[in-house]
Amino acid sequence: MKNGVYVILLLMLVIACTPSVPSQYIQPGEMEDLLYDYYVAQAMAMENSKGGDIDYLKNKYFLGVLKKYNCTQADFDSSMVWYYSHLDWMKKIVANVNERLSDESKMLGASGGAIGRYSQFTASGDTANIWTGSTNLLLIPRPTMNRFDFTVTVDTSFYKGDSFVFQFMSDHIWQTGSKDAVVCILTKYEGDSIVQTVNHISVSGIAQIRVPANHEKKLKEMRGFIYLTDGGDESDSRRLMFISELQLIRFHNKENNNEQTNNDTAKTDSIQRVDNARGETPDTAGRGTVAGQGSEAVPATSGTPQNRMVPRKHTIKDVQ
Repeated sequence: MKNGVYVILLLMLVIACTPSVPSQYIQPGEMEDLLYDYYVAQAMAMENSKGGDIDYLKNKYFLGVLKKYNCTQADFDSSMVWYYSHLDWMKKIVANVNERLSDESKMLGASGGAIGRYSQFTASGDTANIWTGSTNLLLIPRPTMNRFDFTVTVDTSFYKGDSFVFQFMSDHIWQTGSKDAVVCILTKYEGDSIVQTVNHISVSGIAQIRVPANHEKKLKEMRGFIYLTDGGDESDSRRLMFISELQLIRFHNKENNNEQTNNDTAKTDSIQRVDNARGETPDTAGRGTVAGQGSEAVPATSGTPQNRMVPRKHTIKDVQ
């Protein structure tokens, strides 16, 4: 009984010592809901815009979200300043928002809009969306929350001459300072040659970074990151970057793909010739083998749709 009392007292002490969000600021649960609704509202603004009115609609929808939570811009900005100074709280909120956005994307299925033209592609085929990570992110220009790193698993479905497009939709809650996110992809090839492809994102909308084809060497590793800078402004003003609909599209090159298929067929044929010295052929009815006279393997059907992308020239630097 005494031990139970001590445990309860200890828990009460821990809870009492845990810092809480002051009442004058937006509380964590409400801030999470507000940021989630903000993301949805911004997506609606982009969907309903007619070109020149995008900024007007985004601001209008943002004010609509604040009104829903009976919150002023001043309330929101002061709360963001507090959360920036208490990153443990902000980290939890951002993680929850990202999880909810990912769950929402899974329920909705294929994406709409211009970026959705590759959404119907699976992880196989000459044009394939091979992205398997989170499709939605929320970054803020603070250490541990300003960078997203990723690694792509390279397997036998990758061929020489493959090219790639890494793309996503971006949106911002930005009060002061310049917007600048760095997107970098490192591709490592046979012989430890590395190609670095970099792009800067400073506006909302579709962001793309293209990785050109390497027709001479096979890909061994692909990794990269998205890094949100503070734009030279170290203040605590509100600055968030929403990223959604992450995709990594792989394009097979027809010529190299056919070469790979022919090589695989040749290997299969040579193995059959060694293992089938007696000239036995498979029984199509599934009854084992039937003695034959020097039968040959039937070559696999070759030919794939034309690659939709013209690879750009590139240079490769060897890592010493």
